[in-house]
Amino acid sequence: MHPLEGLAGQIAWAGKNISYNLGFIPEDKLAWKPAPTAKNALEITAEVEGVADGMRAVINGGEWPASPPAPATTLKEAQERIERATETYAALLRSLDTSRFGETVKLPFMEMPFPRAVSLPIIEALHHHGQIAYIQTLLGDTDSHFYEMANQ
Repeated sequence: MHPLEGLAGQIAWAGKNISYNLGFIPEDKLAWKPAPTAKNALEITAEVEGVADGMRAVINGGEWPASPPAPATTLKEAQERIERATETYAALLRSLDTSRFGETVKLPFMEMPFPRAVSLPIIEALHHHGQIAYIQTLLGDTDSHFYEMANQ
C-alpha cells in the first residue's frame, strides 16, 4: 500500500461527500449566501476544486493558477467538478514517489515540506464540507448526510 493511501482515501471520500451533500441543498438555493461576505455552495465547491487542481499543478512541476476556477452554475456541474478534482488528486497521491518527501514545495503563499503541502487539499475539502453542511442546516435540513465510506 502506498504511504499516502490514507490521504488519498480521505480526499476521494470528501469529494464524494461534498457532492452528495450538495444534493440536499435545493437547486434554487445553491447560490444563496448566509451573509453578504459569505460564500455560497457553488463558490465553496469551486474553492475546493481550485485548491486540489492548484496543488496538483505545483506537484507536477507547474504553477499555481493565477485565478481560481469560476463556480459551476448547476448542481450537476458542481457535483461532477468536485468529484473529478478530488478523484484526480487522490490518483496523484497514490502515484507519488516517496523520494520526494524530503522536498520543499513553493506555493504562492508560502513554502512548506512536501508531506504537509500534499495534505492541504484534504484539509481544504474537509473544512469546506463543514460549510456545505452548515448551509444545509441554515436552510432547514438538520439531518446529517454522509456518503457511505463502504461505497468506495
